[in-house]
Amino acid sequence: MHHRVLEGFTRGAAKLAVNTVVLSLREGYVALIPFFVLAALLSLVSHWLGYGEASSFLHFFTSLNAIVWGLFPVVTLLSFTYYLAKNLKLNTIAVPILVLICFCTATQYLLFFDDGSVRVNYGGGLIFTIAMPIFCCYLIHRLLDIRKFKLGPASSISLFLNKHLNLILPYIIVLVACLAVFPLIEATLNSLSNAFNSWVVNKSDGAQLALNVIGTHIMWFLGVHGDTAQHITGLWEQRDISDSSVYLNSFVMVGGVGGMWGLVLACFIHGRASYESSIAKLGAPLVVFNLSEVMVYALPIVFNPYFLVPFLTVPLTNALLSEMVFSTGVLSINTNATNVPWFMPVLFNGYLSTGSFGGALWQVVLICVNALMYLPFVRANSRHNISGRELDVLIKRVSAGRQLERQVEAQFARRDNEKIAQQKQLNRAIKELKHGMLCLYYQPKVCNKSHKLIGYEALLRVKKQDGSIIAPWFIDILDKFEMMDVVDSFVIDQLELDLLEFKRHSFYPKVSFNISPQNLINRRYKRVIRAFSKFPEQVEVEILESTYIDDFIRTQEVVAALKENGIRCAIDDFGTGYSCLSIVSKLNVDTIKFDRSLLPEDEHDKAIHLYKSLSQMCHQLGFEVIAEGVESEFHIDYMRDLPVDQLQGYYFSKPLNIEQAIRECATRRRIDTKAARR
Repeated sequence: MHHRVLEGFTRGAAKLAVNTVVLSLREGYVALIPFFVLAALLSLVSHWLGYGEASSFLHFFTSLNAIVWGLFPVVTLLSFTYYLAKNLKLNTIAVPILVLICFCTATQYLLFFDDGSVRVNYGGGLIFTIAMPIFCCYLIHRLLDIRKFKLGPASSISLFLNKHLNLILPYIIVLVACLAVFPLIEATLNSLSNAFNSWVVNKSDGAQLALNVIGTHIMWFLGVHGDTAQHITGLWEQRDISDSSVYLNSFVMVGGVGGMWGLVLACFIHGRASYESSIAKLGAPLVVFNLSEVMVYALPIVFNPYFLVPFLTVPLTNALLSEMVFSTGVLSINTNATNVPWFMPVLFNGYLSTGSFGGALWQVVLICVNALMYLPFVRANSRHNISGRELDVLIKRVSAGRQLERQVEAQFARRDNEKIAQQKQLNRAIKELKHGMLCLYYQPKVCNKSHKLIGYEALLRVKKQDGSIIAPWFIDILDKFEMMDVVDSFVIDQLELDLLEFKRHSFYPKVSFNISPQNLINRRYKRVIRAFSKFPEQVEVEILESTYIDDFIRTQEVVAALKENGIRCAIDDFGTGYSCLSIVSKLNVDTIKFDRSLLPEDEHDKAIHLYKSLSQMCHQLGFEVIAEGVESEFHIDYMRDLPVDQLQGYYFSKPLNIEQAIRECATRRRIDTKAARR
């Protein structure tokens, strides 16, 4: 039962991690980390000056701090909107501008007075910095699919101009919808908030503290910054035991919101080389001053189900344990505790708050308890959640169409009249990619004699909006316009992650792949070496004939560099062009893949003799021979006596996604194990 619940939670967490809204939130908040750190440091400096003697500088930093935090809602709104628009394949300039207009007009963020002055209302509309981008982006996305709202015919004008003309009517509709909906929602939420706060006032000190912690931390988890959360929750009540802010900063949120010192320590315990420990190294200097932005937004804690439980329970546990210690009189709050600033480092604030080393010692105990609470969740996040390079590849996967579209717009400005037909084809290809996403599928390769699984060929595919998988028919078009770099980059990064996924399941299949010939010999071979040299003799680069025909000497150098780093090389689609064995032999490749067009259809086909002769010559020259396109019993019987090493084709399997390929490896292993026991 326990394992089923854990497995269900893991599946749900994985789906949440790749959700478009959550992915966009994560991108948006990571992009704002420099802003968060700047804002936090400004608060730190302005408060520090307020406690020190440098009063002449205090006014300047206080004003600057007020400006930065006043812009905080707008900055977070624009960042989230930009990445959500990007991932929904919407215009990343026009849509954020629209959302900003809606936010300023439909909420109380800006207050206008009769004398013509305008004031920023820090708490006005803050909750909508997440809700409004989602509402506007998805509404505009839906409206753009309605044909009657399209104003410009795509075939007669540029893609760039057509895209912006088609935004006019959706722009107007979304603005009207926001003006109608969000003021009503805001009024309703204000009424509920007032009723809730009236109910809270009558609760005990302990209940108020618990509600304060839970409410504030839920806001943090949803991406709403702490200062903003205070405006929304309104739960910072005074407690009889001491001034609440000192008590909270010193003994509830030890190191910042959520008990950040416990999380930092847990990340270091988890492992030095992990993604979590890398983020902890970056965040620790700020956690010293109780600034938790890096850990919350970059780890991340925001919208990460693996950290929800400890993020809420750690401060509550600290509050409960500290309440017990203070109520017994072992420790007590110093009468001068109100002078302890929130940014005072841990241990120092513990000592100053209690006037004894016991306060600092108690903080050490709390940090250790917090680390033990966080540690299993850090490990679960490391095993199952998307982070580091996996996130980079996921972002690259869903944004490939947008990157290519930007390149198309630059190409469109430089085209001449003779290339209009090709440009239309390119526009069609970009549209295909914008509404789908790139993925890798794996076609098995088996031994000719035993039919045991040897490895796979990684094949690029496009997943359409309806879930169907299609072959990338547009490769030649992108190559013609010298725009294959985005696709090649995805293939390399995704294959690297998939090989690590195979390794995680203790499988080490040999995997081949190919990329654009020009990219391979010009610059991408170094990226191939960096990615796959750590998988010696497991990865094979398939080189197309056009690669060595165009620049034979350069191809020789690239092949030598790849093989030097344990990366095998193969000639792909041999027999389709001007293939010459004498030239191929000088490349020092390992494998030759016979194109499916060489395969005989039946025993009467003259290609029987050609295929046999070619395979014998290649075998004698020392090449490993792979037959592509094996699809029938005749092919199996015909190949059995030929010097062909591996077979590949639909007879054995259609291309599989990574999960199916791993299951196939597991199935083959079980079959081989049973056969060995017999």
